[in-house]
Amino acid sequence: MDDSCTGARPYNVNQLDSAIAHLEQVLNFDGANSLFSKTYWRARVEHALATPGLMPSQHARLQRLLHRIETS
Repeated sequence: MDDSCTGARPYNVNQLDSAIAHLEQVLNFDGANSLFSKTYWRARVEHALATPGLMPSQHARLQRLLHRIETS
């Protein structure tokens, strides 16, 4: 994935839980229709999904976020 779309540096597995928690909080509070577009949020989640060493539970949480973005 091209990180230039989000301006984000690659995640490492140690940072990922806090990044997922942040995405869950923002998307629960504002939804995918907040200040940023669905494209932005999808790119953020896909960026996290590309993290090497992703745990199955992290993958499941990120897939739920993608589903939330698509259905909002």
